Amino acid sequence: MSLTLNVPRISTHLGYFGTGADRYNPGGYKPPTSPKERIALAAGTKNLSGVELHYPMMFKEIGPEEMKQFLIEKNIACSIVSVSVWDDAVWGMGSLCHLDAGVRRRAVETIIDGMGVSKKLGANKINLWLGQDGFDYPFQVNYRSAIDWLIEGLKEVASVDMGVKVCLEYKPKEPRTHLAVSTVSKVLWLVEKVGLPNIGCLLDVGHAFLAYENPAESAVLLHREGRLFHLHFNDNYGEWDWDMLPGSVRFLENIELMFWLQEIGYDDWLSIDLNMPRADSVKACQQSVDHICRLWALAGKLSHDQIKQNFAVTEYPENLRMVMDRIFEAF
Repeated sequence: MSLTLNVPRISTHLGYFGTGADRYNPGGYKPPTSPKERIALAAGTKNLSGVELHYPMMFKEIGPEEMKQFLIEKNIACSIVSVSVWDDAVWGMGSLCHLDAGVRRRAVETIIDGMGVSKKLGANKINLWLGQDGFDYPFQVNYRSAIDWLIEGLKEVASVDMGVKVCLEYKPKEPRTHLAVSTVSKVLWLVEKVGLPNIGCLLDVGHAFLAYENPAESAVLLHREGRLFHLHFNDNYGEWDWDMLPGSVRFLENIELMFWLQEIGYDDWLSIDLNMPRADSVKACQQSVDHICRLWALAGKLSHDQIKQNFAVTEYPENLRMVMDRIFEAF
């Protein structure tokens, strides 16, 4: 028997609506756009109902109340606020793990401010990607101090408002060669050490591939502990975080992820996290939404009961055949 489920709400981050600048072309490939322009561009996407906003970078010229009104005008929600403690020189050697107690304090205060913005916008959820916390060389970092500072900082921010979820987005590398929050296992360990119910994980599909994880397994692990708070959809070949169109490379793994999201009853946001420097951002957004909807629908058409029965025996080749049969029905 197949499951017939509606697709959860889909949102997108707005970085790829910008210039697409990289280290080879710092000026970018497309004209710059303001936060409001990016929201307006995304808002026209069919079946897209939310956007991710970055604090403080997207609130330098517009306050939370004005942003809230603009979102209402565009009939689109804020799904999460990503707090940036990585996009300025002050964070160059880390944020919550920085050697300087003053920088660590600034990071904590920035995160707490971001939580307040998220609450005002009705998202009640922040994302923390600690991209500058980590190390590059052996003998560079006192690991004991770094992990103590990290746990201490996370505990402080999460305890400020239990009604706002704090999502840790893990990634093995980039921009540092080793990031402090690197794998699903590290997130679960940190969550246990912090010991608060409102701290969990943002599972980025591409980051899971980069960590040599299967995102379906990672999702099940997080759900088992009640810590799967948000998802980012993109794709890559496994060696770098290219942020490609969802399902464009690792097709079967993406279907399996959708299968398990349906099995665990996930009903929160599915968000898009792309890097599209050379392509039309609006078209890429619509294509990503369409891919997510189709992957979800395809997973829903599978015989979930039969697949689960086959898990109990050595019939996994039959499961693959069932999936492939559904895929090739189009022919």
